[in-house]
Amino acid sequence: MFQALSTALLPQAGRLITGLRNAAPLSAVAARARRFRRALTAAAADAPQLADLPHPLPAPEGAPEAESLALARTDWAERLWDAGFTGPGGAAEALRLSGLLPLSPATTLLLLGQDAGGAAAAIATQRGAWIASHQHDPVAAARMAARLRPFGRRIEVRPWSPQQPAFRKGFHQHALALEPLRPDPRPGPLCAAIAGGLKPGGQFVLLELVEGASAGQRQAALRRWMQLETRSAPPPSRAAVEAALHAAGFQVHVTEDASQRHCSGIVEAFGRLMPGLRAAGRPASPGATAALLAEVESWLLRHRLVASGQLTLLRWHASRRR
Repeated sequence: MFQALSTALLPQAGRLITGLRNAAPLSAVAARARRFRRALTAAAADAPQLADLPHPLPAPEGAPEAESLALARTDWAERLWDAGFTGPGGAAEALRLSGLLPLSPATTLLLLGQDAGGAAAAIATQRGAWIASHQHDPVAAARMAARLRPFGRRIEVRPWSPQQPAFRKGFHQHALALEPLRPDPRPGPLCAAIAGGLKPGGQFVLLELVEGASAGQRQAALRRWMQLETRSAPPPSRAAVEAALHAAGFQVHVTEDASQRHCSGIVEAFGRLMPGLRAAGRPASPGATAALLAEVESWLLRHRLVASGQLTLLRWHASRRR
């Protein structure tokens, strides 16, 4: 049942990963990515039932097709990045970013952005902070709440609106935002809302994609990537984000380009995924094939856009002026 998939997919995936790891020319990597997607599509047609993944938080029966696809993509994402995470680095990256903040069991952390509960759990476990983890998608919030239930009141999952962000006024000591501008690329309202949610002198770490030096090239790839990440507009410019931080009353201490680490993490994750695909056996839920295709294409395009300089992943460390 799984033979067609592994026979057609794994050699193509191996060549693609090798090209990424060895910094092959972008044209060669793009060609390998196209062959990989064709192989995956052909294999799925012959063997539509992919391996079933463990689903500790399954999609509810009767869920709409779009919702089921999103949940299936989340399961594949967690297979790539580990349970509760939505991008490269896993717990180590979450702790590296939060390590810039003076967290302790006596502090509260405002957390938002791309997390499925993994970052919140890792930070609460290792740093002891009380965490208000904000999630704008109600389905994802329910899954996060179920995953984080063992932490009790130490981690609270709260809603927020990317279009009209607002957080508990002057309550949190510090904030960590992991690509929070994905649902709405305007940095001004978000930075102002986070500043309003912090105590005077509170520190803020922001990880966000921005336009790169080569912005304007590869428009077809950018549009497709935006579609796969359900983005209504491209990421903002670095200047726009930094202007928003200053306007909100933040003083920026450090800006770091995290693009290379991000790309390396993508390559490593796909390298880990392949043996799991080879070993899988039980049939999957309907839609698993489409979800895998979308998740793979999304991250390959992200890697291509970041590696080519059209997108840049930056990390800012700032503090609210007293």
